[in-house]
Amino acid sequence: MKYKYLTLKYALVNASFMFMICASVGYAYNFFSQSGIADGTVGILITLVSLCGLVGQTLSGSIIDKSEKINEKRFIQMALMAVIALAVILAIVPAGSVLMMVIAVICFTSASIGMPFLNSMAFIYEKDGQKINYGLCRGIGSAAWAVGSSLIGQLWGMMGRSILPWYVASFAGISLFLVSLMPDPSVEAAAAAESETKTAEKPKDLSYGAFFTKYRKVLTVVAATVLMYFCHFIINTYMAKIIGHMMGDAASATGAVESVQGTALFIAAMVELPPMFFFSKIIEKISISKVMVIGAIAWSLKHVLTWLCPNVYMFYGVMVLQMLSYALLIPALVYFANDSVEAQDKNKSQAIFAATATVGSLLASLVGGQLFQFMDVTAVLLIGVIASVIGTVLMIFGIRAIESK
Repeated sequence: MKYKYLTLKYALVNASFMFMICASVGYAYNFFSQSGIADGTVGILITLVSLCGLVGQTLSGSIIDKSEKINEKRFIQMALMAVIALAVILAIVPAGSVLMMVIAVICFTSASIGMPFLNSMAFIYEKDGQKINYGLCRGIGSAAWAVGSSLIGQLWGMMGRSILPWYVASFAGISLFLVSLMPDPSVEAAAAAESETKTAEKPKDLSYGAFFTKYRKVLTVVAATVLMYFCHFIINTYMAKIIGHMMGDAASATGAVESVQGTALFIAAMVELPPMFFFSKIIEKISISKVMVIGAIAWSLKHVLTWLCPNVYMFYGVMVLQMLSYALLIPALVYFANDSVEAQDKNKSQAIFAATATVGSLLASLVGGQLFQFMDVTAVLLIGVIASVIGTVLMIFGIRAIESK
């Protein structure tokens, strides 16, 4: 049986999810900070959201695999119902209270915990003989992230921090409705996809220690990527603080920072789309190693210019560099992880490079929050920039060493 309008339904679900997650991820610092919570504590809370999401997704995957009643679709529905309930509670509990912090961490974690299983559903449908234009759907999701980031910024400018819980609850409700419209894949398709995933994820004999002993030069690129992610996530996680520093006294107006932040995130997300859409064409003309070097240099240049940025208008211009930095380097790393190791070590290599973003994010949220307790924005950004530049240098040396080998 052919499911009707499956690509359209899946694209709409992706879009609504991104509208929801862009607020819980991109504006978490703003919400906590404007609730009267110190930067050091905010950093710990954001780190907890990341850790809970990482652990929660792993445990949830095991539950789905073992359960006969809970599949990917039902789990996503349960997570979204939890988001709606928690967001409504978050809107009415006292700002800055311990209860608010606990509920916010669980709510923001629940908002993102279902995303990997939404991705899994696409491949399960394929096992069921259905066709989904996955690239188009993810592209629409990325565009929704851009629009949503701008929308929440503008709404925040009109209504302040109180808009965030209601915004998250609204798009969680829309996502729940759209997910409910998605058909249930056949039991046979789900079992086939699960079996294939287990086979693909079967641990290799090579331990992580042995992997880095065997691929010492790849370790250099891994370390470089973590350092660059560190600066990237300091800027993204604490963007409100950075923009407030640029705006000076003008930042005191309600929602002024969030309005600028929404526009900046919109620009960054939109300029990412063309390079990512045409990445396969780009690497036909330019080698992966050269793309990585270009992306790394552009990323550090973006970080340096952010540190030097005198006003928000220049900051908007800096965001355009996203198309030569993040948009090139991130997909190139996927190819690099695959091509720089032997066939039997490819899965482990992909897992390691995927983990660099998580490690960089956790370090940025935790260390960044503590640094902002004792240093001004310029000093903290300088630390991030130094890490990024060191990362770029290591990236270039690492790639050249691997090429020479």
